[in-house]
Amino acid sequence: MNTKQKWINEVENSLDGLNSLEVNPYLYSKIINRLNERVDQTSPKIIWASIASFVVIITLNVFIITTSKSNAIENNSDLQIVAKQYQLINENTINYN
Repeated sequence: MNTKQKWINEVENSLDGLNSLEVNPYLYSKIINRLNERVDQTSPKIIWASIASFVVIITLNVFIITTSKSNAIENNSDLQIVAKQYQLINENTINYN
């Protein structure tokens, strides 16, 4: 045998004398319990922050909807005034609908 093959055999056989480690029999249950603890616990700060953000979003939506309706009515009257000034609308016409 040459030295290279001898070295390869020594490396391959270097783990022969090692014993396997003994695992704690309750390791799996410990891991599962820790995972369940983290899933079950939600911070109250996160809950209150999410509730507050929903309230803010709903309030903004209601405010935007109400102001857009009032602006639409005002814009419609402004358009009618401009249309009358440029004689685009004839008030004497009859609506047959």
